[in-house]
Amino acid sequence: MQSHLLALALGAAIGLSSGLPSAALAQAPGGAQSTPGGAQSTPGGAQLTGAPIGDWRGGPVADPNGKFVYCVAENRFDNKLALVFARNPSGETNILIGIPGAGMTQGTKFPMSVRVDETVKRNFTAVAMEPDLLVVPTGKDDELYEGMRKGSRLIMQGPTDTAIFQLRGTAKALGDLRSCVQQAVTGGGPKPGAPGGAQPVAVILPEGLRALLDAAGLRQAVPLSLANVPEDRRPADFAWRLGPVFGGVRGHRAPPDADFATLTTNYLDALKQRCGGEFNATPAAVETLPRVTLRTAMVSCTPPEGKINVAILFFKSQDNVFNVFFHEASDADVELAKKAREGLTQVVRKLGSEQPPQAGQPAPPASPPAQN
Repeated sequence: MQSHLLALALGAAIGLSSGLPSAALAQAPGGAQSTPGGAQSTPGGAQLTGAPIGDWRGGPVADPNGKFVYCVAENRFDNKLALVFARNPSGETNILIGIPGAGMTQGTKFPMSVRVDETVKRNFTAVAMEPDLLVVPTGKDDELYEGMRKGSRLIMQGPTDTAIFQLRGTAKALGDLRSCVQQAVTGGGPKPGAPGGAQPVAVILPEGLRALLDAAGLRQAVPLSLANVPEDRRPADFAWRLGPVFGGVRGHRAPPDADFATLTTNYLDALKQRCGGEFNATPAAVETLPRVTLRTAMVSCTPPEGKINVAILFFKSQDNVFNVFFHEASDADVELAKKAREGLTQVVRKLGSEQPPQAGQPAPPASPPAQN
């Protein structure tokens, strides 16, 4: 699914690969040598220096039962990596690095040097939490935390490779992270949670998907992990949270002769069968554009445990990739779900309205336009 999730909107297959070393920061140990800027590297190792892209985002995180666990703050960097800070009620902080396409073996451990400028230096053990995500538990280290909040560069050195993150915006991000935990513990902040049984943890969305969400005005979307949900029960291929709204996307390659209207009707029929209560669906008219066919719909389901509203965007590409973006909310938050859907619809409609390139002409950019 990752290889063609956004093929419809972007006009090309988009996956997690980014051309980085196959296991950046996690290669076999070797001898270190000095490199410009004071960082350490190893012969043949990569030094990946990056600046943050856009604003930091995050919020409180809960377990599947809705109990607060920790808060996160995350940002993507122009070295193709992502940096995540997670802090729990005990004041313990983890640093996580998202490495698209790393393909690491989950559970692998290796030494990691952590430095902030030339003022704070620590040695930790990093763990591959997921194939493309490293976690570095730093414990209750106030000096390191304040160093990252006020410093200029965070230098993460593995056995062979080094990642250098410019700490722009961390004064506010880490200040907000500490406040998020305090407010969640006292009950004065936003309530964490994830409808549909998803467990919110610090995970990284594919770069193309994150770019599409950002272009749609959904920069505050916090990724949710579905790793602990059995595959046959997962509500989406990728999921996220927008405050009280649960969002996600599911897609597959449809048969070449499949009728788009029939695909959307079959999807709504399947939702009706699973509803277990009063069901109502109001699909809009099908829009056929040069590069995409799309349709929106609004669904409500009222099972015994309470009403659920779902704002849906269907779209299908010229190569028959059928995708469903959805945002699920209660009556109190349904307008936020609709706004999220409309933002995505506008982006997909714009991309889908572009004429395909003529023979000999360059293709359009393979990513959504940056949002001003």
